[in-house]
Amino acid sequence: MTQSSSATATVKGPNGSLNVALGEATPEQILPWCGIVTAAFAPSFPSSAFFAHEEYLAQHPLTLNQGTRFWCIYLADDPTTLLAVTKTVRRQFLVRDSESVHEETGYCIGYVGTHPDYRRLGLASLLIKHVAEWLDGPADATASMLYTSVGDFYVGQGWDMIPSMVSNITHPSDEFQSVDRKGLPSTRLLTDKEIPALCERDVADLKQNFDELTVGPDEVHVAVIPSAEMVSWLHTWGDFLNDKLRGGEGPYPHGAICESANTWIYWHYGFKHLAIDRVVGQGSPEVLAALLLDVLEEARKWKFPKVVAWEPSPELIKAMDLISKRAGVEVETVTRPNSITSLRWKNADKTKKTTLHLNETYASC
Repeated sequence: MTQSSSATATVKGPNGSLNVALGEATPEQILPWCGIVTAAFAPSFPSSAFFAHEEYLAQHPLTLNQGTRFWCIYLADDPTTLLAVTKTVRRQFLVRDSESVHEETGYCIGYVGTHPDYRRLGLASLLIKHVAEWLDGPADATASMLYTSVGDFYVGQGWDMIPSMVSNITHPSDEFQSVDRKGLPSTRLLTDKEIPALCERDVADLKQNFDELTVGPDEVHVAVIPSAEMVSWLHTWGDFLNDKLRGGEGPYPHGAICESANTWIYWHYGFKHLAIDRVVGQGSPEVLAALLLDVLEEARKWKFPKVVAWEPSPELIKAMDLISKRAGVEVETVTRPNSITSLRWKNADKTKKTTLHLNETYASC
C-alpha cells in the first residue's frame, strides 16, 4: 500500500470560505491531532500524554508496517491547524460466504473528532468520505468497522449499524467488595505468555464453526479474528492508562481461566471502567460466575466502579444474576447507547445479508 495523497476542498467556515487539505497526518501533525482527540473524547487527559500513548501503541504488532494511520483535515495555508481527525487500525476478518471460508484484511476506524471551532461544517463527513475512498482503493480493504454513538451519521457513508448489547455491573458503594467463592469452581489468573496459545485454540474453533455453517447465496458471515495480535491490542492500550491514571506498574493480569471447564475470559483497563474483552468456552453459569468474580476482584483492586461486557451470552447473563446476589452488585443489560458496532463492505456493498459473529470488545479500537 502506498502513502495516501492529500486532497483539497473549499468549505464554508464560520467566517467565510476555508481552503482545506485532507489526507494522512505528517509527523508534525500528530501532536495537534492528539489535541483534537483529547478535547473530543478525554478532556482531562493531556494531549502530550495521549501523544505518548500513541507512541507506546506504535510498538504493538497490530500497528507495525503502517497498521495504524492517522488522518486529518487542516487549513491549506497552515498545516499545523487541524480541523478534523480520525485514524484507521488494521485487522483481519474471517469471512464465510456460500463458496468458502477465507481470511480478509480490513480496518477499524476510531477517534472521529472535530475541532470545537469548526463543528457542524460537514468536515467529519468530508474526512470519512476521503478515508472510505482510500479503503476502497489503495488499501483494498474487504471490510471496515467503527464504534459510534451516532450510527445514523455513518449509515449515509456506507456503514450499517449492527444491533449491539451491553451489560453493566456496578456496586452501589462505587467500590466492589471481595466475595466468598464457596460452591464455585476453581479459577486462576492467566499470564500474558499463555494468551497466544489460547487465542490459537479460539481461532481454530471459530474456523471450524464457520466451516460448518450453512450459508445461502445472499448471505455472508464475518468475524474479527480473535488472534493474539488482536486480543492483546486493548491490553496494551489499557496498560498505559493504568500506569498513568492509577499509578500502576505492569505486568498486569489480563484474564482468568477455569481449566476444568475449558473456559476463559480476557479484560482490559479503560478510562473509567474495566472491560471484559472476550469470553471463550461453553462453561456453565457457575463457571462464568467464578470467572466474573476474578474480573470484579481486579476492578476492586484498581477502584473501578463498573465492569462492562459487550454482547453477553444467555449463560453470561445467568452468571451475572448469580453474582448479583452473592456480591451485592447491580446488573443492567441494555441496548448499547454508544460504541454501537457498524460495518461497511468494500464499495459500500449491501447486496448480501451480513451476520457478525463475536461482537465483543476485543475487536474494538
